[in-house]
Amino acid sequence: MSPFPPPVHSRAPLLSGVLACLCALLVLPGTARAAADDEAGVRILNSLDTRHLLFNALTTNRAAVTALIQTPLTTRTFAVQASLKNQLEDPAAREVMKYLVSCALPPGQEVKWVDHAGTSYTFPGEANLCPEWVKDKPSATCLGLVTSCLLARNNAYDMVVSLSLRGEDPRDPWRFNPLRVTEAWSSEFLPCEDGKATGLDATCGWVGEGVGKCTPGMEVTVGAGAPYPKYCTGKLGDTGGDRVLRICEDPRGCTRDMELAETDRNDCGGIEPSVSFMCPKTGAYSIMSAPWDRTAAPGTWVRPAASNRRYPTDRFGAYTFREGAFYGNLFAPEALKVEVVLDEKFQPHLTKPGFKGVVYGKAYACHGRDWVEGDPHLNLRVCANATIDARVASACAARTVGPCEPGGTSPQPARCAVRDGSLLKSDGDYESCQADDGTVYEQPLTVFLRSPCDLLEPVKQTYKATDCTPLQECAIITGPTPASICLLPNAQPPVPGP
Repeated sequence: MSPFPPPVHSRAPLLSGVLACLCALLVLPGTARAAADDEAGVRILNSLDTRHLLFNALTTNRAAVTALIQTPLTTRTFAVQASLKNQLEDPAAREVMKYLVSCALPPGQEVKWVDHAGTSYTFPGEANLCPEWVKDKPSATCLGLVTSCLLARNNAYDMVVSLSLRGEDPRDPWRFNPLRVTEAWSSEFLPCEDGKATGLDATCGWVGEGVGKCTPGMEVTVGAGAPYPKYCTGKLGDTGGDRVLRICEDPRGCTRDMELAETDRNDCGGIEPSVSFMCPKTGAYSIMSAPWDRTAAPGTWVRPAASNRRYPTDRFGAYTFREGAFYGNLFAPEALKVEVVLDEKFQPHLTKPGFKGVVYGKAYACHGRDWVEGDPHLNLRVCANATIDARVASACAARTVGPCEPGGTSPQPARCAVRDGSLLKSDGDYESCQADDGTVYEQPLTVFLRSPCDLLEPVKQTYKATDCTPLQECAIITGPTPASICLLPNAQPPVPGP
């Protein structure tokens, strides 16, 4: 067995005209971190059908919304309140109700409702973002958090995806920090504030790529566009741009003092990174990457490959890709641009058949700096087509307003004044986010993903290569990467109207 090379800590000369290819070999023992739930944020599922959020007789009905925000969120309210007791006859309204209660109420609390045919439904609490709603009408802070939660959880492709929601609640500083840590584990994965941060030394700007398996004690090589190290021929993996690699034993990545190996070049004289190491006793490893120059505009990417062909086998274990923030107030009846009303048979109808535009006039979304095409991505997240009254309505749940933070490729101004709130250091939550009319919302929720591809339909993603599985192709863009790699080629989102 050949010895593994030591981690490379020096910068190699730039090799012009060559695409970087990632080739990695793992074999070094490392120190794993503790349990997988030591990361900041509230873990919650993203699976609310976007069409239901757009058009339902509960939140897309002015009378129902008015009653909803003036009364407690209880079983009794939905039994006696005239503007609410029949709204859940609409299946879309029941779906939204499930997520609304789940976002607002704590575990152990629930709302029950019985339809006209005698069927009983139960909607349990989960995230506890608005516990006051159990006994009283909701505050503005409460409605802001529940709005953000509903927008973050919508999914246009009927998938179930785990999110890490991060934010701050002035009523309870531990709301999004249930473990009560003083500093989030994910500090390595936040943007760099230092304009001179480069290479392997920088403790910021990293992203998780994926997890691979190996045989303990055997040598593994991981690469991204580099030649096989022993022969300096061929190519293992692929890359676009100048990136560095770190190999960890923990599936959630590691800091520099705990790495199995790391590199910013290959042994054949190029900048395309590759590294070899011994497979640890756990038989698994994770890969992190970062642009060599952390101030470079987003757009680089890697597709790691391993010499043992057992990568990737799983998603990266931590939530390292900051999608963006959702905020506003979708419980503002006066801001609804269209309504869903029920007829005498409880069938839903649109007040503006064939409506096109943004449904909730005070709901907003901004994207993180690592998206090259952030607004198109967000439109795919919050927009959908639905058939009501036998006509197609094309709408968006929120208005996309550009980047949350500076440093990306968008020419629009940054919308959020803070990109890491003060209640929990380095959890990466945006704060004080602005609407396009200048209104500032203090209760945004920031969504972190394990891969930027997680919320897009896998079979329709546009890939850089054709010889890899969807999982591998998603792995290449887990990080500062062209969002166009993840965009659907044949399904453009509806264009929001006024």
